[in-house]
Amino acid sequence: MATTAPLLSAAARRCSRSASAVVRRHVIDSHNLTLDGCAAFREMPRATFSSSEAFEAVGHRWRIRWYPNGEEEIGWLARDGYTSLFLELDNDDRTTDPVDFRFSLLDHAGCPSRATVWLRHVFSSDDRGSDRWKCQGFHYFMKWTDLEKSGCLKDDRFIVRCDISSVKWMEADEIADAGDGTAAPVAQRVVVPPSNLHAHLSDLLWKKQGVDVAIDVAGETFEAHGWLLKARAPVLEAELLAATKEKEKAPGGGARRRMEIEGMEAKVFKAMLHFVYTDRLPEMGERETVAMAQGLLAAAHRYKIEKLKLMCEEMLCKRINVNTVATIMVVAEEHGCHNLKAACLEFIGRPGNAKAVMASEGFEKVKASCLPLMMELVVMKKLA
Repeated sequence: MATTAPLLSAAARRCSRSASAVVRRHVIDSHNLTLDGCAAFREMPRATFSSSEAFEAVGHRWRIRWYPNGEEEIGWLARDGYTSLFLELDNDDRTTDPVDFRFSLLDHAGCPSRATVWLRHVFSSDDRGSDRWKCQGFHYFMKWTDLEKSGCLKDDRFIVRCDISSVKWMEADEIADAGDGTAAPVAQRVVVPPSNLHAHLSDLLWKKQGVDVAIDVAGETFEAHGWLLKARAPVLEAELLAATKEKEKAPGGGARRRMEIEGMEAKVFKAMLHFVYTDRLPEMGERETVAMAQGLLAAAHRYKIEKLKLMCEEMLCKRINVNTVATIMVVAEEHGCHNLKAACLEFIGRPGNAKAVMASEGFEKVKASCLPLMMELVVMKKLA
């Protein structure tokens, strides 16, 4: 009995503790929609749509609206030949936070063949009670002629995927303490740092460790690693091999290959090289973003660096305005950026925008360089 009292006393002093957390999580849900019977749907009048079954995503119920021959809210000629896709909030709910979404055309293996840019929208009714803000999407999802050429239209059907993304506040499960008053939740004991591989590769590039390639661009020389170019930019590596017959002696010993690239600014190539090594774009000021993105898009198209090309398209989509839309649309046309061009047409088609664009400085700079596009703008202006 002599040992019982201290044990009971110690037990009485022990306190039970618990912990909980509210965690901010980035949630992405997807829904595949099969669009069957395309031949019959193509006979439907413009502005006629068909809706999908309702589906759950990021905590809300949604439907996808498909306009086989285009949505006719504004109704100008340049929309002919396009099929439109819209995302619609299905119930009386509203999204108080922005929701990002995009549509992708899937090939027969279920992989994206072409995707729209991400579109951000708050799905809710406006102050007058109208529900038009509960439906948002892409007037120019794709031309039927491009869809037929893609190989994704088979047996009179094709499949699209809708990705929906939102930031959610989630309450974590309550975590009970071990009881000794000192233990912490497991998640607080071990913290895994984010990947810094990009920083190491960036150091490898700019410190010129083990470089075996020299590339001259607009009077500047950039040194790089052939093995990394082969993995990340094989078209550039192939061009380097074709242009280099003999290796020269490197300053630190060993041999290196050398080539010259024409038709590109040095700062654009430097930014592209930074992406090749780090999978990221260098920081740039807002004033130079449009020009740099246009130059990088051309470089990415030239060397078939698809992710960089999509990143540049996204940057330009966010910066479409009256003064930039004409030059951006020319770049989109030159480099086969169908979604970027569609975003430009979407902007120009808004009431009053076509006339403002044709009066802009940007239009004056490019009106002689791409006559088909400029004629398209003239038609829009007359119909606006």
